[in-house]
Amino acid sequence: MTALQVIIKEAKAIRKKMPKIEWKKAVAQASAIYASKHKGKSPVGKKKAAKKKISGSTDYYTRKKEGRVIPRKTSKKKTAKKVTRKKPTEKDVLKSIKKAVKVQTAHMGNIGGQAIDRIKTSMSHLNNYNSAYKKYMALPLKDRKFYSSDIKKLKNLIQETKTHISQLKKSI
Repeated sequence: MTALQVIIKEAKAIRKKMPKIEWKKAVAQASAIYASKHKGKSPVGKKKAAKKKISGSTDYYTRKKEGRVIPRKTSKKKTAKKVTRKKPTEKDVLKSIKKAVKVQTAHMGNIGGQAIDRIKTSMSHLNNYNSAYKKYMALPLKDRKFYSSDIKKLKNLIQETKTHISQLKKSI
């Protein structure tokens, strides 16, 4: 095990004995214990040599390998922290619900406005279809037989338009 691993293991043991102690203090104590066991030499707190940046490139560090320069992305290591979240209070829950309702009503308000416009246009189409159907039905029976295919098409259009209007009313 490396020195750092030994120190982290010792810090975890200290933290287990005293759970209220801060992690930094536990690491400092573990580092002191390690230093006392190893003649005052502790790797914690010593600075590492800084890596050189290439001019003009801020996102990439480079390393030489076999005479070539190979770009390498920097990676930020995520530290494992234990985050304790508070349970939301009833007040917070109510606020979030109210906000969601406001957003939904604002959104549905726009949809409702569009639906109303569509209903109006569909109603005008329905009136046109009904008036054309009445004109065909006012013709004598012989003439109606001649226009029977047109009458069937109008009946289907009227039925579809009524269904369309009822569906649009549901979306309001």
